[in-house]
Amino acid sequence: MNPETVGSYVVAEILESSARSAINLLRVQEELGQVVAEYRNSHLRDTYGYVTHTGFANINAAIRLAARECRAEVLTSQPGGARSAAVLKESLPPTLDMLDRGVTMKTIYQHSARSGSATRDFVRAIQERGAQVATLDENFDRLIIFDRTVAFIPADDDRRAAAEIRAPAVVSFLVALFERSWVRAVAFTAPGGGRAASRVTDDLELAIMRHIVAGDTDSVTAGQLGISVRRCQEYVAKMSARLGSRSRAQLGYLIAKSGLLDNVSEEAATPGSCA
Repeated sequence: MNPETVGSYVVAEILESSARSAINLLRVQEELGQVVAEYRNSHLRDTYGYVTHTGFANINAAIRLAARECRAEVLTSQPGGARSAAVLKESLPPTLDMLDRGVTMKTIYQHSARSGSATRDFVRAIQERGAQVATLDENFDRLIIFDRTVAFIPADDDRRAAAEIRAPAVVSFLVALFERSWVRAVAFTAPGGGRAASRVTDDLELAIMRHIVAGDTDSVTAGQLGISVRRCQEYVAKMSARLGSRSRAQLGYLIAKSGLLDNVSEEAATPGSCA
């Protein structure tokens, strides 16, 4: 028999077998997906609407599963200033996948995130797919909400545990919390982006002033605002020179007396200014 004919026959048999295996695999995956979803929902009902995931691998797996199931909207708050290039590189593909499926996205960072080139590149990539990104001067915690039905929040201080919440009342509360922050946020623009960039600088300075009046140290202030201690000290030095202060205590007194913190500009309080 012609070896070429035999080879073609064997290859055809292998391809047919592979096709059958792929179909069976997809069928099993679909059936298991329904079982897993039912188990998860049942388990969450039995645990009062939330379950705790421990370890970064388990947390990320739970978030990835919720992201794949997301069909309409994702809301996220990401504190801590500029994010690492490695984390952003890993999160970009699933984020773009959601956006390409028509999922709307709103993300809040701290103002200091604008200084990171990797963060700016990430933001540019998702904005091109329709995501909305804004920043705040204040401290907040990490929050992810999918389709207003499931939310993830830290379950401990070092973020090695996360709570997956599906209790409707709690998720609704977290959505309202996010939306109040979103109204106060400033649209993310590249450094030197005109009016928005000036607003960020003003907001950050006012935030540092509030911490000085409250008696916080530079390290505490920097940690809360997601900036470096050195950058915080530079702001404090400029304020001291501008107000003629000779000490930290005097600076706090002069800021409080100046009335700079008494009013928030109408622009900062205007709903939807970050859209």
